[in-house]
Amino acid sequence: MASSTAPLSLTDLSSQLSSTVERASQYTVAIRARRRIPSSGIIWRDGLIVSASHTVRRDGRVPVTLPNGDSLEATVAARDPETDLVILRADGLPAPAPRAKSNESSVGSLVLAVGRPGRTTTASFGIVSAAIDGWRSPQGRRVDGVLRLDLSVYDGFSGGPLVSASGGVIGLNNSALAGGAAAALPASVIDSVVDDLLSRGHVSRPYLGVAVHPVTLPPSTVGRLELDRADGLLVLSVADDTPAERAGILVGDVLLEITGTPLTKPASLFDALLATKAGESASVRLVRGGEMTTLTVTPIDRNSGGGR
Repeated sequence: MASSTAPLSLTDLSSQLSSTVERASQYTVAIRARRRIPSSGIIWRDGLIVSASHTVRRDGRVPVTLPNGDSLEATVAARDPETDLVILRADGLPAPAPRAKSNESSVGSLVLAVGRPGRTTTASFGIVSAAIDGWRSPQGRRVDGVLRLDLSVYDGFSGGPLVSASGGVIGLNNSALAGGAAAALPASVIDSVVDDLLSRGHVSRPYLGVAVHPVTLPPSTVGRLELDRADGLLVLSVADDTPAERAGILVGDVLLEITGTPLTKPASLFDALLATKAGESASVRLVRGGEMTTLTVTPIDRNSGGGR
């Protein structure tokens, strides 16, 4: 049976995209905290603006231009270097940005990157090309999730909103996460980081204290130990006075799982640690000298002052 919904014409699509940019402009601000071109920011919650930390190159009070052209001063409240996110507080802000539905950020979705590198709004149109969990930036920073985008990146875009066709925010544009390519920090990651920064002043990141590399165990070891897979993480180093050292993990051990979570790549170790709250014990299965061993480790919060 043929669909009764008429196809969207190019004129209709153009009008819809223009309206979407107009809606997004109502919660996109210009932040003047670096030389030359201002960066963008998103009114995220009542009294709060979020932006890309690398574009806000000062602390204290920062000039901000609102969508209606008015100016005010915001205060840098907190930063997270790992996700390159900064929070600014300000009074007299317009309504916060609405969130997009979860299915509007799936791979292939049409999106608009919006910025305000001054008084006027700019935009770029494209699609979500990839949704990546456990992203590691060119600077070596571990980010819980990143959206790769197929669209053009212009000056002042970093810190601005990535929006769906309906006008809801999908994430925050930040080309620094992908070495200059178009990328965005998803809204769910932003909310998690903002919650942590506001509640404890830093983002809780469980820390073990090991350097690892993926390895494949020999078939003889897999068969003798009756393992269901051959991959694991070889421990290359153990830092002094860390949870790993205190638990008895040694260089040369092959980590297989933490509390039932398989360890197949370095990102999976981080994900397994995130599922274990700092200060709570976790069971680690590993192979040492060709034999199976189980140890108990207690990760700590890396950013609370311990572990480094």
